[in-house]
Amino acid sequence: MGVAEEWEELEHKNSEQMSQLKRQVSSLTDALSKMTTNKAKGSSSSADCQTDGCNRPIDWYCRYCKGFICTRCSKKPCGDEAQHQSEDFEEMYKLCTNKYKEYLDGKNSAVSGLTQQQKKLQEELTSDIKRMSEATPEQLASPEIIKITADLPRKQKLLQDISKQLNQAEAFQSVDIKSMSQQEFITVFDKLDFDGYVFAVTDLDRITLGEKCEVISDKKCYDLDVIPSGQILIGKKDGFDICDKNGKVLRSVKVNGFSITTVQYYKSKIYTLAKDYTKDSKKRKVMVFEMPNYTESASWSLPDFGYISMLAVNNDKVYVVDCDAKKVKVYSLTGKQISDFSHSGFIDPIYMSSCPPDGVLVTDWQTGLVYKINCMNDQLAWEFKVNEPRGVFCDKLGNIWVWARKSKELVLRSSDGKQTKSFSHPELLKTGVDFITGFSMSEGELWLAAYSKGVMRIEMNVAPAK
Repeated sequence: MGVAEEWEELEHKNSEQMSQLKRQVSSLTDALSKMTTNKAKGSSSSADCQTDGCNRPIDWYCRYCKGFICTRCSKKPCGDEAQHQSEDFEEMYKLCTNKYKEYLDGKNSAVSGLTQQQKKLQEELTSDIKRMSEATPEQLASPEIIKITADLPRKQKLLQDISKQLNQAEAFQSVDIKSMSQQEFITVFDKLDFDGYVFAVTDLDRITLGEKCEVISDKKCYDLDVIPSGQILIGKKDGFDICDKNGKVLRSVKVNGFSITTVQYYKSKIYTLAKDYTKDSKKRKVMVFEMPNYTESASWSLPDFGYISMLAVNNDKVYVVDCDAKKVKVYSLTGKQISDFSHSGFIDPIYMSSCPPDGVLVTDWQTGLVYKINCMNDQLAWEFKVNEPRGVFCDKLGNIWVWARKSKELVLRSSDGKQTKSFSHPELLKTGVDFITGFSMSEGELWLAAYSKGVMRIEMNVAPAK
C-alpha cells in the first residue's frame, strides 16, 4: 500500500481526530480573539468581582454567564434570573489547566502522526517525479509510469491537505500562555470542557485499571454522566441526582412515577429517557431539563417498550432506540421526528451512548455487536463484535468501553479500531454485578451504573508513552 492509500485509510479511520482538532483550534482561536478585543477596549482583567459597582476580590466563576464574582454577588440572580452555576475560582483555574494539558497531549500526538505522513508522502512524490523525469519515451508509455502520472495530482492534493491540517493544528502553538491572567486563562480554556474530546490513538497496553472497586451507592441506577463542572448526574427511579465527585448527593430532581434510564448533558441541558414504572405500563418519553435550575423545558412521547432502553444526543439530534421496531428514531432537540435509522442486523438494540464529536453508539446484545452511527449523515460508520454487549461509553480519547455481560468483562476498543483489550476485575465481580447499563469518566476514574448493584467507580491509569 502506498503512502497516499495509507493516508486515505488514516483519514477515514481517524476523521474524528482531524475534525476535532480543527474545531478546537477554531473555538480557542475565536476565544483568544475576543479576549484580545476586550483588552483593546479596556475591559478589566483585574482580580475584582465583575458585578457593576462591586470591587470585592473574585471567589467564584459562573459556568452559566461566564462571569467572575465574589461570594456575596454569587447569591444574586444570574443574567436571566437563574441562579449562578458557581465554581470555586482557584479550582476552576486548576480544572482548565488540566484540560489545556489534555488538549496539548492529544494535539501533539495528532501533529506527530500528520508530520510522519507528510514526510512519507513528500518522499514518495519526490521519487515519483524523479522516475518520470528519468524515464525514456518507451518507459513513459509503460503501465507503471502511466499509473504514477495519473496518481500524481491526487498525491499532490493529499500533501496540500496534510500541510493545511498541520498549519491549522499548529496555529495555536504560538500563544503565550504565561502572559494570561487567571481570568483570561479560564475564559479561553473553559471551552475545552465543552469540546474536550481529543481523538489521539492510545496504545491500550498503557491503560490499566486500579485494583479497588469503590461502591459509591448501593441504590439501583440506570445511567450516569459528568457535566462540565465535574458534578455527576445519576439516573434512577423517580428522577436523577446531581452529585459531587465523591458521590455526595447535592440535589435531586424528581420525576415521580418514572425511572430515568438515560441521563445526558448536552449544551447546558439535561436530556433524559423516562420510563413509566407503573405495573404493565410500557410508556416512555424524553424529558429535557434546563440548567442551572433543572427546570423541565421540553418533553415528548416515544413508542412503547416495557424494559430498559436508552437515548443519545449528538449533532443537535436526539437518537432513541425503538426496540420493538428494531430501529433508532431520530428527533430534533425539540422532539420533531426527523427520520428512522434501520439496520438489517438489528435484533435487540437497547443500550446507547454519545460518541463525540459526531456519532452515537448502539449495542445489540442478541447479535453481539456494537454499532456506531455517523450523525452527520445518519449512516452506519462501523461495527465490532463483543460477547453479549450491554452498556457502552466513549471516553475523551475516543476509546470505546463496553460491558460484556456473558464473560463479565470490561471490553476496551481503541479509537482507530485496531486494538481491543479486556479487563476482568476481581473486586468488581465480588459485588455480584450482572448488568452495567451506563458509564462515564471523571478525573481519571471510570464510573459505572451497575443497575441493581448501584454506582461504582474504578481508577483508570494511563502510563506515559514510551
